[in-house]
Amino acid sequence: MTIPSQLNQNQWYDMHNQKSDFDSCQRILEALCGHTKMRYGMIRKKDGRKWGNWCVYDYHSQKIVNKNSEHYVKIYQEIRKGFSPIYIDDTEQCSVDEWTQVLHEFGLKSYISYPIINKNNSIVGHLSFMNAEPVHFDPIKLETLLPVCSDLIAIDFKTIIERRNTRKKLEQELNYSKNRELVLSSLAHDLNNPVSIVKVISQYLGENIKDESQKNLIKKIQEASSRVKGVIDDILDFSSIRLQDKLIRINDHYRMDALIKQILSEFEVLHNRALIANINLPVDVPCDHQKMGRAFTNLIGNAIKHGNPFQNIEINAFIQKENFIFSVTNEVSYPQYSDLKDLFKPFVKGVNSNGLGLGLFIVSEIVKIHKGKIAVNLKDNKITFNLMIPIDSTTVVQ
Repeated sequence: MTIPSQLNQNQWYDMHNQKSDFDSCQRILEALCGHTKMRYGMIRKKDGRKWGNWCVYDYHSQKIVNKNSEHYVKIYQEIRKGFSPIYIDDTEQCSVDEWTQVLHEFGLKSYISYPIINKNNSIVGHLSFMNAEPVHFDPIKLETLLPVCSDLIAIDFKTIIERRNTRKKLEQELNYSKNRELVLSSLAHDLNNPVSIVKVISQYLGENIKDESQKNLIKKIQEASSRVKGVIDDILDFSSIRLQDKLIRINDHYRMDALIKQILSEFEVLHNRALIANINLPVDVPCDHQKMGRAFTNLIGNAIKHGNPFQNIEINAFIQKENFIFSVTNEVSYPQYSDLKDLFKPFVKGVNSNGLGLGLFIVSEIVKIHKGKIAVNLKDNKITFNLMIPIDSTTVVQ
């Protein structure tokens, strides 16, 4: 028999390059080839009105062979005319001359074919086995074994089709999601500059206008523009993370105490809130300081937004066992979430929140990028966020 060119199993894929779809069928062919002593096993699959070789297995080499070989297609087309099982253990004793002639043409002496039927009693494929030498087998035993294998393959066909459809839908949804994020990011970029200009102008007017009624109006403009700017920043950070922005310089060592103090002073001026800070940082921290600054801002902003406005907010920053620790503690007057784990999911908002629910998700993603951890715990109406980043303790601040 002319043997077609063989492919290594790891190089053999279906039309979607998903080899795993065929693993179970291959194992069935391997088992049946071993049982029948046939060298080649083949599964043909019906797709609509079309038939194709689904899987062809060479038992001697223990490999998948070229499933689109014309040899197998011609053998199948010439012999498989009906839907009844075919058992030919020796062509010399075959009563159908046409079958004998086709098998002899390809150097075959033994052949088996069995229909694959689904639960609706429709033909969805065929099992075929062939060998160059006569192989004597017991058709009665095969009539017990092959129906079970046929049912398993029919179920596998259905599962594979469902899996492919699910995979296709997921790929489409991923593409839609990515396109939505690109549009959202582009829109945020376009809005960023105009909103920033409004914010700067309102700050300038607030410092130079004396009329109290006008000052109150300008203050409202400042607050509104700050909220919009915060939403835009969240969208930009979210898009940057989701689109796998690689412009993150984690290897830069930075003075975190100066960064934290700057952020605290901005919050105290803007929100007129008492922030109790305990900062003890004798070392530089390897990080992207802009991303980390965003994480600090989001954590403190979250405490101001959702915390008790009449209670202080406590911020701690220190080094512990070669880790940089940043924690924010504030009192809450009512439960914010049924599950604290939900806090770090995107678009999860607290009670009476006007934001997008991205702030803490962005913090958690920034921490992941820095190979750190973030945790939250609630005790006696006080919620604490603990951010931990590993550092090189040899980098001491002078």
